[in-house]
Amino acid sequence: MAGEVIAVALPEPALTAGGLWLRTWRDDDAQVVLAAGRDELISRYRYSLPRTNLDAQRWITRTHTDRLAGARLELAIVEQRAAVGSVALADIVSGNATIRYWLLPQGRGRGLATRSVGLLSEWAFVTLGLGRVAAFTELNNHASRAVLERCGFVREALLRQHLIDHDDNRVDTLLYRLLPQDISSSS
Repeated sequence: MAGEVIAVALPEPALTAGGLWLRTWRDDDAQVVLAAGRDELISRYRYSLPRTNLDAQRWITRTHTDRLAGARLELAIVEQRAAVGSVALADIVSGNATIRYWLLPQGRGRGLATRSVGLLSEWAFVTLGLGRVAAFTELNNHASRAVLERCGFVREALLRQHLIDHDDNRVDTLLYRLLPQDISSSS
């Protein structure tokens, strides 16, 4: 039926690999979200994370309402029972989505982002039937670019003055894409 809202399915069974688990955000994760919003590196590239306790709770609530509205699936990256980051499919429209991710300092440098992006992308192709997953990253975000490339994403374009950063400056971004066949060829 046209105009019908369809919630984004949750991964069943849960997505796990190499000691990590992807799960929905919970109310008791608010301090993790708040730490991300206050982290200098994360806030440099992810402009919309909360910086107050109340806004962190609202952000978590919004992850659930957005999923039920079919707009976004935002999952906590959990290692040793503690959330250390996030991976999300957003802008889910017409068989396409955008992937976003961040990690707190204690989760960086050990392949958690790569495993999380790979897991969620493959699940999105198989379970949601997506035909394309895109990612945008600023030119100087070398760590994010490396994650995408390790997952098989292909750089498609340089977008001049594409986003407005937290200092209200227009910044260039790179557009990456992943197609289902890119996963099988990168394995």
